Amino acid sequence: MPHISYEIEDSHGNSKRIKSIVVCWVLLLSAVSSTWMLSRMTLNSHECLVSVTAREMLTSGDWLWPTCNGQPRLNKTPLSYWLVAGLAKITGDVDEVTARLPSAVFAFLSAAAILYFVSRWLSFRIAVLSTAVWATSLSYIRCSHKARPEMTLAFFIILCFLSFYSAVSTQNRRRQVIYMLIFWISLGLGMLAKGPAPLPYVFIPLFFYTVINHKWKLVPKLLPVVGSIIFLAITLPWPLFIAYKMNWDLTLWKHEFFDRFFGSYARGNQPIYYYLLIAFKYITPWFAFLPMAIAAPFYRVWKKKQPIMKFLWLWFVLDFVFLTINAGKRQHYILPLMPAMAILIGILLEDMVFVRKAHTDKFVLNVLRYHIAAIIIAAIAGPIFIAIFIPQFLASTITLSVITIAITLTVTLLFIRKHRVIACMAGFSGIVVWFMIFYAVFSEKLDINRYSRDFSQKIAQIVPDSDKLVAYRYVSKRTVQYFGRVIPVIEDKLILYRYYEQGNWILATGKHLEELNKDGQFRNVYYEKKADRRNHENVPGILFHKSAPIVKIDGSGAVEKPPK
Repeated sequence: MPHISYEIEDSHGNSKRIKSIVVCWVLLLSAVSSTWMLSRMTLNSHECLVSVTAREMLTSGDWLWPTCNGQPRLNKTPLSYWLVAGLAKITGDVDEVTARLPSAVFAFLSAAAILYFVSRWLSFRIAVLSTAVWATSLSYIRCSHKARPEMTLAFFIILCFLSFYSAVSTQNRRRQVIYMLIFWISLGLGMLAKGPAPLPYVFIPLFFYTVINHKWKLVPKLLPVVGSIIFLAITLPWPLFIAYKMNWDLTLWKHEFFDRFFGSYARGNQPIYYYLLIAFKYITPWFAFLPMAIAAPFYRVWKKKQPIMKFLWLWFVLDFVFLTINAGKRQHYILPLMPAMAILIGILLEDMVFVRKAHTDKFVLNVLRYHIAAIIIAAIAGPIFIAIFIPQFLASTITLSVITIAITLTVTLLFIRKHRVIACMAGFSGIVVWFMIFYAVFSEKLDINRYSRDFSQKIAQIVPDSDKLVAYRYVSKRTVQYFGRVIPVIEDKLILYRYYEQGNWILATGKHLEELNKDGQFRNVYYEKKADRRNHENVPGILFHKSAPIVKIDGSGAVEKPPK
């Protein structure tokens, strides 16, 4: 590797070769952190809403009327289902990788978008640092490994903000048109990903930005007519088709969009400060910089960077306020805000590490000292805590602590020797390596849904493909996903008994299992102590059949006697 100066950029510019190396590094960093071990963890219930719906689209051939376990799934827009189903046509199966790959790909694309646009706004160095902060944040890593539509939504919202600011800040009309076309197409696709969320996410900050900065004269140049036509052409066909099929009864969407916001439906029941805690959590490990990033845009020392920082501030803060007002609070709702924070932190880091115009040497040195001390204290305290409360994880935790200290000391030594670029690359790479090791070591131990997966796959082996399985009163989407077929839910016990007498298989879990056991009319064929997860606890599951052989082997291979 060629020698890299401690400055990524200098007055004479950098060689294309050095920039190419850095670009490849940060994109590789983003790709690894978004795709590492996608298949490791069992799909959770919300992920299975996507995977099961996509599988049933393929089975039925109907891509416009989504169903999940045979029931209409119309409360969410269909882009995530289409993406997974389309990918499954290539892979041949809707498994963990197929379900999660769209999120991983859009996460990577969001990193690439930040790298491109921020390098045009500010500098190549700030763009690299901002991209690396985003790609190593908990929000990026966590949501890129989920099959839910949040990362897809976040990508299109990110693209809306980045393209909009590029459009209003350029004097080149051709570029302005291209950026606004990207804006309107992204807004439409965001609506298909999870409508109508993009409307408040995007237009609230942009409205205030336009008013505060007196940008009204630019509005006619932002393709309001052509853009709106493109937006509506992308957005309207599917909801109009569904509304027509539902005889224009839009009660479901009213509950999902309006009643949820005002708290009369699926209320979050979270305190007013909820998203403040989630913001610190989602920007981990960069949470110490969050308060500084919130305050920074109002200091004149940033000069030409200040307008961009204020735009990012409006993006983050106004959407934060909107989410705080929203009564239906969910932690993943904050994801589309976090790239703005990542870019602000990237600007701060560039100044601290390279420029030192907004921060003194003493301040930067203190920040470095406090971080080193905090990391080493945490690395030492972690194993002690684990030894007391979760001793079975002690060996793995000690390994991670040693790696943490080694990375910290390596990065510190590089900074002391003024190899700042290499130190930054080592630091960001160390975070990703730490995540990779953590995920490899702990993911299986922390996979709380694995019992549901194992039970479902076992009953899939027991129940012949030609036979029918029905569930009494409840079946989790995890069970449907890993069983591989629709499992109708029967509420009436008399109807259930009729199915049973006709030779069909009956599935019951949790308290419903106990109810059928007490009834005494159903014959146990297969029992599992940990068959599903409900209300944060593992619950038993049972398979009933009138005449099939009794299976007494549980998921661990031990003999398990069915309850009387």
